[in-house]
Amino acid sequence: MIFLYNIITLLLAPFIVLLLPVYLLFNPEKFTIIPLRFGFKLNLPSRRKQSTLWIHALSVGEITSAHHLVKQIYRDRHASTTIIFSTTTASGHQLARRLIAPFCDALIYSPVDILPVVKYFHRKIQPDLFILIETDFWPNMLYNLASSNVPMMLLNGRVSDRSMQRYRRLKLFFTPLFDTFRLLCMQTDNDANKMRLLGIAEEKIKTLGNLKFGGCDEIESVTQNDENPFPDGNLIVFAGSTHEGEDEIIIEVFVQLRKTARSPLHLVIAPRKVSRCENLVELLQDKKLSFVKYSAPESQAGEVTIIDTIGDLAALYRFADISFIGGSLVAEGGHNPLEAAQYGCPVIFGPHMDDFSEISHELQECGGALMVKDQATLGNTLKALIHDDDKRKSIGRDALGYTTKHAHVIDDHLRLIDHYL
Repeated sequence: MIFLYNIITLLLAPFIVLLLPVYLLFNPEKFTIIPLRFGFKLNLPSRRKQSTLWIHALSVGEITSAHHLVKQIYRDRHASTTIIFSTTTASGHQLARRLIAPFCDALIYSPVDILPVVKYFHRKIQPDLFILIETDFWPNMLYNLASSNVPMMLLNGRVSDRSMQRYRRLKLFFTPLFDTFRLLCMQTDNDANKMRLLGIAEEKIKTLGNLKFGGCDEIESVTQNDENPFPDGNLIVFAGSTHEGEDEIIIEVFVQLRKTARSPLHLVIAPRKVSRCENLVELLQDKKLSFVKYSAPESQAGEVTIIDTIGDLAALYRFADISFIGGSLVAEGGHNPLEAAQYGCPVIFGPHMDDFSEISHELQECGGALMVKDQATLGNTLKALIHDDDKRKSIGRDALGYTTKHAHVIDDHLRLIDHYL
């Protein structure tokens, strides 16, 4: 299968070369990244320690998941282990420079999945252990490491229903790919069962929980600013990682809530893609709502704050009184509710939490989250929480209790990593 993959890659190479200038014309930010992903200016430590650990995280979400694990590995092993951290996207690299760079020996871009390039990275890094966070499965990368007998671990693995359909349809391709790992450490039992259905051996599969459970008592703001950036005396309603089709609903609900709320309300919206901030500006202007952007903290007069930065949302949840999790009122699979729950914040999400189905179900079961179906139920639920302080605080306590119960997740991962280093 890997032979066929490389034949196809070789056949497509001329078309990729021809289309690359056009791609760069519309994505100029990639101009500096692509050479780095081919190994140019690969900046690695000249001196190595007893062992070398290579950790890879695709982008912002995976880097956020890896943050506390990498920090703890560094604290435990920085004297004996060289830590190389790679990421793929520009936004991910930007966040990794702030969150990960202080706890690793080198921060690099991952190689493009062309066999000579992959082999070059492997030869230069010479890892004793490779860790992949959540996703970004590239055949040449994985097969080359496996053929050199480098142990590989998938951490924080999750399999959405949509991905599972693809994996089962292309089982002859994906099952051998997943089988290259020594261990597949999945977030939930449901994720682990999906790997079993693909034919992965039982001894390779473990359920260790979500890495975002770790570090609940030491979450750090990316901006290192513990001062509340939102208006004092307001009840702060967060809408995090929102997608197109949700912002209109949230803004309309907010407009209606302000008419009956006993205390001032302030809305915080963090679009999943920062590029959509200008769309939010237009929506807010249409509703005649004043707003500020988080990147401009000198202005504090708005009724709404737009989070227009990358990587700050998780830490800002600490200031939320109520949080809505985006990607759930539209069919986008939802986003991780733990980021809000770990601060004792009551969580609300829509019916489309497919990517976090087990976690969202357990949060509802323990009383730490509420599910809404549409704009009307979102409005009614928010209204009830805004007017009932005791209920709001009770749901927040249950959410915090749920995350605290799983706080051992980092230690569980570290024990397995120690086995290979």
